[in-house]
Amino acid sequence: MARRWTGRTWVAAVAAVLVVTLVVVVWVRDHRRDEEWAHGGDDVQVGAQVAAARGRAFADAVEAAGGPRRPALPGPQGVAVRVEWSGSPDPDGWYEFILLDGRLEPARPVPADSAWAPGEETGANWSGAYDALAEHYPWLALTADRRVPGGWTSDADALGLRARTIGAGTLVYRLPRAALPTSAPERDLRLAMVHVDADGEVRWAKEVPLEPLPATAAPPSA
Repeated sequence: MARRWTGRTWVAAVAAVLVVTLVVVVWVRDHRRDEEWAHGGDDVQVGAQVAAARGRAFADAVEAAGGPRRPALPGPQGVAVRVEWSGSPDPDGWYEFILLDGRLEPARPVPADSAWAPGEETGANWSGAYDALAEHYPWLALTADRRVPGGWTSDADALGLRARTIGAGTLVYRLPRAALPTSAPERDLRLAMVHVDADGEVRWAKEVPLEPLPATAAPPSA
């Protein structure tokens, strides 16, 4: 005997199809997002050169990395980084760069100072959206906000440069006073490149290989 489809049966069937469709859509979206977290930066070619110094030697390093010439500053050892990349998938977004002391486990963020690109200068920044980094990358575990008496705090700083298709810039950080100085920053430090879209959402992160900064370097290309 053939089954008779009532109005209620049709409603239940349609509802079941909608639920299955929704589950599939969510799965596809989450899968694509997981792939982006893991491989979103694969097509971006990036490299960096780094130097660490104090006083006048640090001012020389910043200039060699393409930054402006400024008076030498006393205090802890500073770190100058020259970074260049090509192949940005979203020229409307930003690249945020986080420097970490890789001698510690997990690696601890180094305080950021300022960044320069042709025609612009930016300072240190941080956003609560960047807490997603610690959820997806164990080596960035200490970038997340931490609970302290009376609220939350974060020791992480980032330096942002516009995600042009081809870009370059100069990044300046300062090692904390309590940190041991480094004579081989390309070995001791780690640089994270974080892609943030135009809406402020973190899309992915990748580690940038570091090489020693030559004593003199050409200014960043436009």
